[in-house]
Amino acid sequence: MGFKLNTKIIRQYFKKSPEKYADLRKSLRSARMDVHYATYMEQGVIYAVQTFVIMFVLFYMMPTILKLEVFSFLLQFQRILLTYEALVTIPVVSAIFVYYLHLSTPIFKASARKTKIDMVLPHAAAFFFGMSKGGATMYETIMEMARNPHIYGEVATECLYIVRDVELLGADLIKAIRNVANVTPSPTFKDFLENMIPIVEGGSHIDKYFEVKMDQYFDHARKTQIMFIKTLEIISEVYVVAFVAVPIFLLITLVTIGLLNVNQTGYMFQALYIGLPVGSLALLVLLDAISPKEELGMKYVDKMILTRSISIEEEDIDDSEYKKKMNKLSRNISKKKINDVLRNPLIPISKKPIYATVFSIPLMALPFLYLDDTFSKQVVLSLILGIFPVTVAFEYKKRRLKKLDGAIPDLLRRLAEINELGLPLKNAIGLLLQSNIGLLSAEIRRVWLDMEWGGEMRDALARFENRIGTPALRRAVTLLIKASEISDDTTDVLVIAAEDAENLNTLRSERSETGFMYLATVYLAFGTFLYVCYSFSNQFLVSISGMGNTGLINPDEIKATMFDTCGILGLFSGIILGEMAEGNVMAGLKHSFILLVVTFVMFESVIK
Repeated sequence: MGFKLNTKIIRQYFKKSPEKYADLRKSLRSARMDVHYATYMEQGVIYAVQTFVIMFVLFYMMPTILKLEVFSFLLQFQRILLTYEALVTIPVVSAIFVYYLHLSTPIFKASARKTKIDMVLPHAAAFFFGMSKGGATMYETIMEMARNPHIYGEVATECLYIVRDVELLGADLIKAIRNVANVTPSPTFKDFLENMIPIVEGGSHIDKYFEVKMDQYFDHARKTQIMFIKTLEIISEVYVVAFVAVPIFLLITLVTIGLLNVNQTGYMFQALYIGLPVGSLALLVLLDAISPKEELGMKYVDKMILTRSISIEEEDIDDSEYKKKMNKLSRNISKKKINDVLRNPLIPISKKPIYATVFSIPLMALPFLYLDDTFSKQVVLSLILGIFPVTVAFEYKKRRLKKLDGAIPDLLRRLAEINELGLPLKNAIGLLLQSNIGLLSAEIRRVWLDMEWGGEMRDALARFENRIGTPALRRAVTLLIKASEISDDTTDVLVIAAEDAENLNTLRSERSETGFMYLATVYLAFGTFLYVCYSFSNQFLVSISGMGNTGLINPDEIKATMFDTCGILGLFSGIILGEMAEGNVMAGLKHSFILLVVTFVMFESVIK
């Protein structure tokens, strides 16, 4: 009870002066964390106290900890770790760090939301343009946007708060839009909302506003991508220096120190085995922060289709019977999912390639069970086997979705041409079957058969979206379903959706064209490092051994160090390349696989 009382006192203390924490309150709202600022400050104090206690106990027990063999590497720092200054200073500094890190978390989350909003905003403007062109009211458009967070991400979240203010808090639409504009972390989206308010009040030519904004945001996206590509040029140069030149320098230094018989090689090993992974992770975090993201439909979300029978009245069944039948329905749905997986185990992997790790884990155990070699070689071979299934699944889905995305603009334009002749959308889909539209021909036929067998057009299109699931198709189908409910004339909507898909494909193509340069840079740098290792092992170390200095230097140890360094460098270089070239860590797994295979083959058969 005392602990609860203390935390309540802390919360009440922060509530006394809300004006002091205005920035934190705004950050919490911008991050959409939905927690009171005083409660959040209270959590920060609790985390800081917990950190202080843990670190104090840890350093108090440090003499006992240093006696354990597993922590023997800390003995070289015992002069620092066993002082009274460390016992007091480090827990205090750690607690302060945790406290301010906790207070900074909303700022980081708000910044991440800003990036996500700006990324989706061109497509959201296209959606607003299409809906307004189709005759939908502004509130209908905002509500439809809010229903599709799996397509429009954080923009849909912001629209959801507009709907909340209107539906639950009783605010009018203008006030709700202004409330969101005041707290959104994206200045661009704030400008979008604020400029929209007078047009909504006027009630005319709103489609022209969205058309201008759609073009403006796509132009801005192109400029942002160009700036990002220029930044990548600098980062690739940093990569060559930090992750190729520096390890080569450290290897040369390590050999030189060995020749001089100076006992400092431990620091060199730490620089290679700790510095390379930590530096690589830091570079990945930097790239992830500045890189325009493209999820390419890898986050698979099914659109739920609920059909209600008109033959059953609600009062015909009591609550217990209803609950019993719903439980039976849930069990049947679960059984169907299990049976589908048993019939085709690759279905979950085709939706989420990360599930391929179910094959990776047993493969990764094989080298440790059957390969009688050094631990480092077992680890590298284990990584090769583990990466392979995930890489194959990811690359297969990525290439298939890219091809489908490339065919979507042509599909939408053909539908627009047929619809312009006066045919309803359903008939336009049937007429489209007479022409060849490539990869989507079979899927369009399924949509037509779905409608022919009695299904509603919106349900058939929703199932079509679930089967394909690319971002361009998701946006097009969502826009098309809503527009078709308002009017049979969907020509303008189809053209807008086609332009949206084409803009996405253009941005993707421009980035892919420049990605080859970074691909060549990373592979050339890694090849240079391998050549240095080859020269060291096959020439320099052989010469040193021939001079009779084998007592001062251990060639096997140097070769093992080079192999470990190449393994670390190959793994992280591939992942970094995927983030640089395609904005996706998993896209770099194929490069990590290739570089690790080359490393293993080189040290097994070429480097002696």
